[in-house]
Amino acid sequence: MKKWNGFVVLLSVLALAACAGVGTSPKGLEAPIEKASLTLMADVKAGGYPLVDTETLNKWLTEKKALVLIDTMPKEDFAKVRIKGAVNGPMPKTEKEITPYDKKTLLDAAGADKEKTIVVYCGFTACRRSHWGAKILTEEGYKNVYRYPGGIVGWMEYRYPLDGK
Repeated sequence: MKKWNGFVVLLSVLALAACAGVGTSPKGLEAPIEKASLTLMADVKAGGYPLVDTETLNKWLTEKKALVLIDTMPKEDFAKVRIKGAVNGPMPKTEKEITPYDKKTLLDAAGADKEKTIVVYCGFTACRRSHWGAKILTEEGYKNVYRYPGGIVGWMEYRYPLDGK
């Protein structure tokens, strides 16, 4: 019986050690991921748009699905690197900073067809520029707006096709 108890204790210790690894973050910092996840969930609920993951977006682009891909990063960043085929509709970091010009630029990038699939992205999951863009487009009556939360950083991690300098 003592051998059995020792075996159970050993298994329990190993199981706990496995759970205490680096977690979701390669750096072992789970708190920022939790914060970004909760913000993302709140944004999706408030914005009324669905999300698209990296692999699905790549599939859509590879299959040449009819869509508009909008990069909401500043013009300088867009010029350096972007997902292949993206157009620029820069958004500021905060909602308070959005100007009528920002909104017009975004709507021009989206085009007049409010039934077309539109995918909006920015830098990374915690970046909210894509949220502001997706929210504005949804409020303006675009029917098929998606937010790609991984952004350019997630896209580059998958080593998918890029444009830029």
